[in-house]
Amino acid sequence: MDSLSLVDYSIVVIYFLAVILIGLVVKKKIKGLGDYFVAGRRLTLPLFVATLVSTWYGGILGVGELSFNYGYVNWLTQGAFWYLSYLFFALYLARKVRMSKLYTIPDLLEKFYDKKVRFLGAIFNFLMVTPAPYVLSLGIVFSLFFGWPIWLGIVLGTVLVIFYTVRGGFYADVNTDLLQFLLMTIGAALVIPFAISRFGGLEFLHANLPETHFTLTGTWTLQMIIVWGFLACWTLVDPGFYQRCYAAKDPSTARKGILISILFWGMFDICTTFTGMYARAAMPDIDPTTAYAVFPLEVLPVVLKGVFLAGVLATIMSTVDSFTFLGAMNLAQDLYKGVFRPQASEKQVMRLTKWGILVTAGLAMLIALYFQSLVAIWYTIGTVGISALLVPVLAGFFGKGNKSSLAAFLSMLTGFTLSLAWLIHGNLNAVDGWPVYLWGLEPLYPGLALSFLVFIVVNFLKKDPCKTTC
Repeated sequence: MDSLSLVDYSIVVIYFLAVILIGLVVKKKIKGLGDYFVAGRRLTLPLFVATLVSTWYGGILGVGELSFNYGYVNWLTQGAFWYLSYLFFALYLARKVRMSKLYTIPDLLEKFYDKKVRFLGAIFNFLMVTPAPYVLSLGIVFSLFFGWPIWLGIVLGTVLVIFYTVRGGFYADVNTDLLQFLLMTIGAALVIPFAISRFGGLEFLHANLPETHFTLTGTWTLQMIIVWGFLACWTLVDPGFYQRCYAAKDPSTARKGILISILFWGMFDICTTFTGMYARAAMPDIDPTTAYAVFPLEVLPVVLKGVFLAGVLATIMSTVDSFTFLGAMNLAQDLYKGVFRPQASEKQVMRLTKWGILVTAGLAMLIALYFQSLVAIWYTIGTVGISALLVPVLAGFFGKGNKSSLAAFLSMLTGFTLSLAWLIHGNLNAVDGWPVYLWGLEPLYPGLALSFLVFIVVNFLKKDPCKTTC
C-alpha cells in the first residue's frame, strides 16, 4: 500500500529471512521421532507459553472482522467463553495429557478404546487441524499489502511455511513461534495508544458506533451466542493444545503455561476488539475482513507500520505452520503407522510426515480458495469436529469403568453425520445468504446431543451386568 515505506517492507523481509534461518539451524537438533514431533518433550515454561499463545491466535483477521461488525460481542464469543475452556483444560486435562507421554489425540483414543476408534478419530482430527482459514488470511494480507492476487499470496505464503516446517519439524515450529510471539505482542499493543491519540477515547467510539456495539449480545440471538460458547469447547479436542502438553518438560509446565497464556490471550482480545471498533468508527466503508490490517496503517508512523505488518504475518504464520505440521503428523502417525503399518520405523514415519506437510498444505489451499470466508471455515470445521470428538474424548478421561469402543465409534460417526447434514440442509435453503436451519437450531446442538445420546445408550446396552452385580 502507498502508506508503507521501504523501511516498513524491509522489516517484513527481515522477518521472513529470520524464520527461514531458524528452519535451517534447528534441523541439526533432530535426532529422532520424539524430537521431530514433540521437541524431545523438553519445552520450558517460556517456550511453552510462546508457542501456545502464538499458535492459538492465528485468526486475527476473523476476530477483527467480528469486532468491526458487532463490537463487544467479539470479546464474549471469541474471548470470555474460551477462557473458561482454557481454564478447564489447565486444571483437569493438562496433567493427564502430559503423563500419557503420547503424541496425538488419536493415540489417546486408541488407549481409551481401540484401533477402529483411533482410525475414525484420526479422520476428524485431520479436519480439525486444517490450516485453511489461516492460509486464506495469508493470501488476504499479501494481496492487501503487496497488491498480489489472493491465490498468489496463499501459494507463496504457504510455500514459505512448508520450507522451514519440513526441515525442522516441531523444533522449527516452536522456535519460529517464539519470534512470532514477540512480534505479535508488540504489534497488537501498538495500535490502541495511537488510535486514542488521534481520534480520542470512548467518547469518539460512542459517537460513531451503534449502541449495540457496546453490549455483550449486540445484534446476535441468544442461540447464536450459546453456539459460540459450545464452539469454545474446540480447545478440549484441539490437537495443538495436546501436542504442546505432550512436549512440555513436565505436567506442571503444561498447567502453568496454559494459565499464563490466558493472560496474554485476554490482552490480545482487548486489543483486537477495540482495534476493530476504532476501524469501524474511523473508516466505516472499508472491508471488515481487512479492517484489522488496514486501520493501523492510518494511525501508526513509519517503522512501526513495518513492525505491525510483521506482527500480523507472524500471528497468522505461527498458526499455519503449527496446524500444517499437526495435519502431517496425523497422516503419518495416526493413519499410516497407527492403523495401516504399525511396524513402520521412526525414519519412515518422519519421511512420511514431511510428505504429509505438502498434502496438508495443498488441501488447505484448496479449501481456502473455495470458501473465501474466515468465519465460515471456522464455524463449519468447529461444528462438525466438535460434534464428533468432544464426547468420546472427555468420556475417555472422566468416564468410570469399561467404556464401549462401539459406543465411541458410533458416537463420533452419528454426531459428525447429523451436524454435517444439518449444515448442508441449512445452506441449501439459505435466504439472502444466511442459512436457514431446521427448527431454527444451529447444527452443533443436534450433532452434539446425538453424539452424547448414542454414547450413553450403546454403553448401557453393551454393559456386562455381571461386572456390577455378580
